[in-house]
Amino acid sequence: MAQDTFSRETAGEYFHRLVHRARLESYTPSGNQRGASAVVHLADFIIRYGIQSGASDIHIEPGDRAIRLRYREDGILYKWPEAIPSLLGAQLTARFKVMGGMDSTQKTRPLDGSIAFPLEDGGHIDIRVSTIPSVYGETTVLRLMNMEETLLTLEELGFSQRNLPYVRELVHRPQGLLILTGPMNSGKTTTLYAALSELNVPTTSLLSLEDPIERKIAGVSQIQINEKAGLDYMAGLRAALRQDAEKILLGEIRDARTAEMAVRIALTGHLLMTSLHASNTISAIYRMLEMDIEPYLLAETLEGIIAQRLIRRLCPHCKREVMDISHSQPRYEAVGCKHCRGGYMGRIALQEVLPMTDEMRELIRSRSARRDIEIAARHAGMRTLYEDGAEKTRQGLTDMEEVRRVLDGSSFRADRADESS
Repeated sequence: MAQDTFSRETAGEYFHRLVHRARLESYTPSGNQRGASAVVHLADFIIRYGIQSGASDIHIEPGDRAIRLRYREDGILYKWPEAIPSLLGAQLTARFKVMGGMDSTQKTRPLDGSIAFPLEDGGHIDIRVSTIPSVYGETTVLRLMNMEETLLTLEELGFSQRNLPYVRELVHRPQGLLILTGPMNSGKTTTLYAALSELNVPTTSLLSLEDPIERKIAGVSQIQINEKAGLDYMAGLRAALRQDAEKILLGEIRDARTAEMAVRIALTGHLLMTSLHASNTISAIYRMLEMDIEPYLLAETLEGIIAQRLIRRLCPHCKREVMDISHSQPRYEAVGCKHCRGGYMGRIALQEVLPMTDEMRELIRSRSARRDIEIAARHAGMRTLYEDGAEKTRQGLTDMEEVRRVLDGSSFRADRADESS
């Protein structure tokens, strides 16, 4: 590509020219074309613009009359202004399949592949390719993963001054189970990597089981799960015990068998850090119990739970201070400028940190009512996701509209920060 950096205006013009050229080529016999086809350049541009804009995912979705192109930036899907003609759909999908080392002739079942996409600096970015048949053709999703990207530290993740000491103490426990919970794309892996980095010293043996490996970490034995080859999380955990690993990162607890194995490893003198899909810290406890983990085993092994969400950060160039009369203090609101999208730029994390206490362990052991555990968690010093969001709102990092957008339905209502602050 002759040009690697685009403004939104020049990107749109370049995209339009590529689409126009590709349409013309679709009516031209392939033997009469010179050089790489426009579809090749179009696929290349779609990826390069995603990298430039900081997108995490690119969606290419066929419709009745056209193909919709969308980029996920800061957790939000943004539609590209110009649609791609339907007649280019099969060619574009085939191109992504070729780039991903996939069978371009297979169109009736889901396929997965990977691309090592070259960058101008000589490096590359890893891209996961997923295609699936849909009503109007194959839908393609590209997940962009920069495995060489610098890892964040616990301090850089945005833990509050109240939560950071809790988290650091949990990470340095000699044994037990540390669970990070949240939905997809909530930054769980980034936080787990930061915890590994905190422990990454020559005197400690670290091992991770991941699917996929999203960052390369020197000093950590990173194992890629490959279920087709018989290496699932269960097999990996059994092997980890023979590898003399002291601290283990388990990418995700997906089923009851893996949950049971994780608890048993935590019982044998290892610190096991993992992720789990649950809406908040209290829900994670009940999620483990629902997977038939004996309450007394969970109470004995569980050291702490961190719930996390990613929310958009207010753009520092255009955020506007407003007076919140109800709280008698200034707050900030999104405005929008040339530097951002709708007043937001980048994301920050909200966290809910629950360390275990003797009271909490006894309540889990007796499988007490949820409300009793919630009250005990508050006594232990836990601040909810809403309260962390309210604090970051007061600091001018985000606004309550964004906090509510992400958190509504994620935290028990009695702890809504805007009602209790």
